[in-house]
Amino acid sequence: MNDTLPLAAFTFCTLLALPAISAQAATSDYQALIREARAGDYAPALQMLEQRLDRNPKDGRALADYLVIAGWSGNHTAVLQAYERAGSPAALPAPALNAVARAYRDAQQWPTAIDLFSQGERRFPDQAMFAYGHVMTLADAGRSAEAIERGQALATGRPDDPDAHLALAYAHGRNGQPYAALEQASQAYSLAPERPYVVRAYVLAQQDAGLPQSALRLADAHPGLMNPAQTRSLQADAAAQLVRAAMTASRGEANRYALADQALATYEKLIPEWDALGPPARADADRARADRLQALSARRRPRELVAAYETMRAEGRPVPAYVLDDVASAYLALRQPEKAEPLFRQSLESQAVQPQTAAHLQSEIGLFYALTESDPTLDKQQQFNQEAESIPVWIYHKGDPVRYPNAVKLDAALAGAMATLYSGRTRQAQEQLDAMVELAPNNSQLRTARAQVYRARGLPRHAEADLQIAQTQDPRSIRVVQEQASTALMLNEPNEADPLIDDLLARAPEDPAVQRLAEDRDIARKAELQVTGGYGATNDSPVLGSHELSIESTLYSPPVTDHWRVFAGTGYSQAEFEDGNAHLAWARAGAQWRSRDITAQAEVSANRFGFGTLAGAAVSAQYALDDHWQIGAEAALKSRDTPLKALRHDITSNRFGVAVRWHGDERREWSLAVFPSYFSDGNRRIEVEVSGRQRLYTTPRVRMDALLELSGSHNSADDAPYFNPKSDFTALPMLEVVHTLYQRYDTRWEQRFLAGAGLYSQQDHGSGAIFQIGYGQHFQYARNLDFGVLLTGTSRPYDGQRERDFRVLVSMTYRF
Repeated sequence: MNDTLPLAAFTFCTLLALPAISAQAATSDYQALIREARAGDYAPALQMLEQRLDRNPKDGRALADYLVIAGWSGNHTAVLQAYERAGSPAALPAPALNAVARAYRDAQQWPTAIDLFSQGERRFPDQAMFAYGHVMTLADAGRSAEAIERGQALATGRPDDPDAHLALAYAHGRNGQPYAALEQASQAYSLAPERPYVVRAYVLAQQDAGLPQSALRLADAHPGLMNPAQTRSLQADAAAQLVRAAMTASRGEANRYALADQALATYEKLIPEWDALGPPARADADRARADRLQALSARRRPRELVAAYETMRAEGRPVPAYVLDDVASAYLALRQPEKAEPLFRQSLESQAVQPQTAAHLQSEIGLFYALTESDPTLDKQQQFNQEAESIPVWIYHKGDPVRYPNAVKLDAALAGAMATLYSGRTRQAQEQLDAMVELAPNNSQLRTARAQVYRARGLPRHAEADLQIAQTQDPRSIRVVQEQASTALMLNEPNEADPLIDDLLARAPEDPAVQRLAEDRDIARKAELQVTGGYGATNDSPVLGSHELSIESTLYSPPVTDHWRVFAGTGYSQAEFEDGNAHLAWARAGAQWRSRDITAQAEVSANRFGFGTLAGAAVSAQYALDDHWQIGAEAALKSRDTPLKALRHDITSNRFGVAVRWHGDERREWSLAVFPSYFSDGNRRIEVEVSGRQRLYTTPRVRMDALLELSGSHNSADDAPYFNPKSDFTALPMLEVVHTLYQRYDTRWEQRFLAGAGLYSQQDHGSGAIFQIGYGQHFQYARNLDFGVLLTGTSRPYDGQRERDFRVLVSMTYRF
C-alpha cells in the first residue's frame, strides 16, 4: 500500500500535466514555423495556419499571421481570399492590416487599398507604414497631385525618416518627374545607406533619371542587391547612354568616336553572355543588338550596321522602330536607296503621333534623300518645303511666359534649302541660305551648307571664304574639313587637299562622304584619254568641202607633281573639194600646268599635209581673276585651225588669240575672243567671237538654256584659194533643252535638243538666214567615262549659195 501510493500519485499528477505540456509543445512548434517563415521558408507555416483556420475560422491570431506570411511570400491572391473568407474583419492588428492593404494595391484595386491604408493611419497613428502605403497607392491610382501633396507633408513631418522620402520619391516617379524622385531617393540614401532596400531605390531612381552609369557603379558596389534582370537592364542602359553621347553633335569628334568604341566593346562582351543565358535574357540580348546598330551608326560603319541588321532579320529578332532611321541611313550611305526608302517610311509611321519633332524631321530628310537618290528626276522639294514651313519658329512651355527658339525649325529650314539645291534650283537654294547666314552668321553648319551651294554654282572661291569662317568656329568638324578638301580639289590645289583628305581618312574611314572625297582625289590623279571625232556630209562647201572627217586623241598622264602633267596626242582630218582632196595628220606632245588660278600648256607638233613634215608649236594660258572673271591668251605656229583647203595649196597660218570670260554662275556666262591669224600667203585675218548662255527653265528632269553666238571676220586678201570673205558676220540665237533620261548617283544619261535660227551676212554676197537643229545624247559612268554624240543639220549661205551640212560629232573622256 505504501509502495503503490507514490506511483498512483505520480500517474495522476502526470495526467493532470499533459494538456499543459501539449500546449507548450504546440506553441513551440508554432513559433518555430513562424521563425522559418521569417527566414524565407513560407510554405510550412502557411500550411499549418491554413489547417488551424480550417478547424477554427475565428482564430484571430492564425488569420493575422497567415495574412502577414502570405504577404511576405508575395501571394496577394491568397491574402485577399483569406481576408474576404474571414468576412473582412475590421479589427486586424497593424501588420495584418498592412498586408491586406498591400495585397489590394498589388491587385490594382486602388479604392479598397486606399481605404484600408486610411484605416491604418487612423487606428495606428504611430505606424508610418500606412502613410507610406497611402501615398504610393494614390500615385498608383493616378491621383498624382494628391499623392505628392501627402508625400511632401510626410517628408516634412519626418525629415529624418528615409522611408518618408522614398514614398515621396515614388509619387514623383509615377508622375513622370524622375529628377524630383531622384532628389528624394538621394536624401533617403544619405539617411540610411546601410539599408539594402534604400540603396536599391536609389539605384532605380538614378536609372530612371537617365544616370545608368552611376546607378550601375552603385549596384556593383553592393553585390546581390539587384536581381539578374535588373542588372542586365542597368548594363543595357549604361551602354545605351554611351551611344547617345556618341551621337551628340556638340561633343568633340574624337570624344564621340571614343564613346562609340566603348559602347561597341561593351556590346561585344554582353551579347554573348546574355545569349548563353537563354530565354530569360533573350529580350535584353535583342535590345543590346538593336542599340549596337546605333553605336555602329555613330561610329559611321554602315557596312557593319547593315550586315548586323540583316542578320537580326534572318534570325527573326525584333528590330525596334527607334533604329530604323539608322539602318535606312546606312543603306543610303551604301547607295542602296531602294532599301532605305521603306525603312524611312516605317520610321515616320511609328512617329505619327509625334510630328514636328527632331526625330520626325530626320526621318523626313532621310526619306527625301532616298527618293532623290533612287530617282533624282522626282521633284519632292516643294512638298518637303511645305512640311518644313509647318514647323513653328517658337516653342512655348505651359506656365512659362518666355518663348524659346525651336531648333527643329532651323534643321528643317536648312534641309529645305538643300532639298532646293538637289532639285536643281541652285539660285533659290543660295537665296534661302543667304537669309539664314545673315540671321546666324556664326553658325558653321549654315556656312558649310552655303559653301556646298557655291561649289554647285561654280563659285569655289566664294565657298572658300565661307569655309574659312566656319573653320574658326568648328575647326575639327568632319563636314567643314570635307568641304574644304572638295573646294581645294575644285581649285586645283592638291597640296591643300591631300592633308585634309588624309586626316579625314584617319578619323572617319567608314564615312561614305569621306570615301567619296577620296575617290574624287583618286580620279584627279588618274591618266586621262580624250577623243573627239566628226563626220560631215556637205554639198561641196567651199569652207568644209564634202565628206569631211576628223578625229583627234590626246592622252594626259597622271600628275607628275602637284601641278604638272604631260600629254601626247595625234589626229587626222580630211575633206573633198572640187579641186581635189585635202588632209592633215599631226602628232603632238607637251606639258600642262594646273594651279589655283592658272591653267597653261605648251606643246610641239609634227604636221603632215602633203608637203613634207612641218614642226609646229602652241602655248596657251588662262588666268582666273576671281570666280567670275577669267582672261586667256594663246599662240600657235603652224596652227591646226588653218583651213584644210589652204593647206592643200601649201598655205599655213600662225594664229594668236586673247579672250575674256565672265561666269556669273552655272546659269549664265558670256565670253569674248579675238583671234588674229597670219597666213603664209600674206593674208591677215581677224576673227571676233561673242557667245553667251542664260538659263531659262529648270526642273530635276529638264533644263532649258538660251544660247547666242555672234561672230565676225575680216580678211586683208581679196583673193585666195580657200574661203576668204572680205568680211562676214554671223548671229545665231539657239534654244537648248537637256532632258535627263536616267540618273543614279554618278551615272547619268541625257538627251539634248538644239534649235536655232539666225542671220549670216557676207560682204558682196548679201545676207541670208541660218537654220540649225540638233539632237544628241550624253552618257556619264561613275565619273570615269564620259561619252557624247551630237547630230546637227545646218542650212546657211556661203558666197550667196545655200548649203546644207549634216554632221555627226563624237566625244569621249576616259580616266584610268
